[in-house]
Amino acid sequence: MKNIVFAATAIVSAATMTVAARAADVSDTAYDWSGFYLGLNAGAGFNNSKVNHDFNYTGPDVSGGGSASEINNLLDNVGANLKSDETAFTGGGLIGYNWQHDKLVFGVEADLNYAGFGNDRSNNISNQLNDLGELLGDPGAGDENLSATARTSFGADWFATLRGRVGFAADNFLFYGTGGLAYGKMEGSVKIDATELADDDPETDRYYTGSTDATNLGWTVGGGMEYGIDNWSLGIEYLYVDLGSANWRRNLGATQNDDEDQLVGITGKGDVDYQFSVVRASAKLRF
Repeated sequence: MKNIVFAATAIVSAATMTVAARAADVSDTAYDWSGFYLGLNAGAGFNNSKVNHDFNYTGPDVSGGGSASEINNLLDNVGANLKSDETAFTGGGLIGYNWQHDKLVFGVEADLNYAGFGNDRSNNISNQLNDLGELLGDPGAGDENLSATARTSFGADWFATLRGRVGFAADNFLFYGTGGLAYGKMEGSVKIDATELADDDPETDRYYTGSTDATNLGWTVGGGMEYGIDNWSLGIEYLYVDLGSANWRRNLGATQNDDEDQLVGITGKGDVDYQFSVVRASAKLRF
């Protein structure tokens, strides 16, 4: 009996030691997400930026022409707003660092990316500009027969982010949320080209240009997952990027107010809201 108990105890002890050893091996060989890494990303950007624009006349009624309200009613139809709804390629490089504590992974990551956004629309506003000339008291407006086009455009060259990351590691899988700063080169414009068809030698002139072209600072938030293989990891990520807005203010032109013997201007005001989403895959080399 004692021999049987001894043998059983030995077997149980050996089995326990084997299980413990295997558990230790698994713990020792669990994927380590800590350290520096470099990588590349590529994917699609979904743009929903907006270009808004309007003209405004703030002067009095024009002697020999239209009233201020008539002028502004006509100006409402001059220009061309744009809501960009496009999908474009985006890709770039990234660098980052992770700290791992048990199953929690904290990190910081920076990236610089090409942005292939570009959209525009054009409106024929010939009738509006001819009518505007008459309302402003220009006696030659009806004879000049302006042929005019308003073109609204949006474009983006690049964007970059600097983000913090917090994740949960399940061995070779890492699930994380991310957020931080975003910045990028964005531009928007409204341009009006006009040609005087009655001229013996018609030439198209730039009648009005309002634009913004600057590097904007904003924010981004998103999440993703990665799978680690040796010192590589492959991942997929979603980011929402908001780069704020930019605006401009330009004069369309001026008209003579006979009653007050002064020039009264028409002002064009525009603004652009920059927002887009990104879905991309990444490959990272860990050191």
